[in-house]
Amino acid sequence: MKPSFKVGIITGIAVGLFAITCFSIFNWLNTRFGWGLQPATIRGLSGLLTIVIQGTGIYFSMKGTKAVQNGRLTYRQALKAGFTVAIITALITAFFGLIYCTVINPGYADYMINEARKAMLDAGKSAKQIADGLVGVRREFSIGGQVMEALIAQTVVGTIISLIMSFFMKSKRS
Repeated sequence: MKPSFKVGIITGIAVGLFAITCFSIFNWLNTRFGWGLQPATIRGLSGLLTIVIQGTGIYFSMKGTKAVQNGRLTYRQALKAGFTVAIITALITAFFGLIYCTVINPGYADYMINEARKAMLDAGKSAKQIADGLVGVRREFSIGGQVMEALIAQTVVGTIISLIMSFFMKSKRS
């Protein structure tokens, strides 16, 4: 198996598990200890932390590809290795999101919508403002929204990481 596929699968599983576990644990701690954080903020922060995991996977994919090619790696090869990890990670993360929203925590969307409603009420929003605001919240936290967000975010972020990291991982010309 090519290093990019193997690392992509490992990275995707790590990102998916981390995102679910991190959100679940920190949201529970937030509720338990009354930290006052919005669940959407916790979800966003856990999503940002997955960038570190994905970047690490992309690095190891490029490093493995370089090793297989006797230390030679062009910018294009490095970019392809990183992009492969980004796509595989996006697909696996989207699958984990689907499983989380449908099997593990089927009430996730309703929970996030209710929490957003509470935050808007606490902020003194009018009924019309709340109704208008919840339209986007419902779309964002729907099952389809969660799957699409994972697909798009992991692909875009992984591609950007790959574009930058490829400059540093490519072989130096002698």
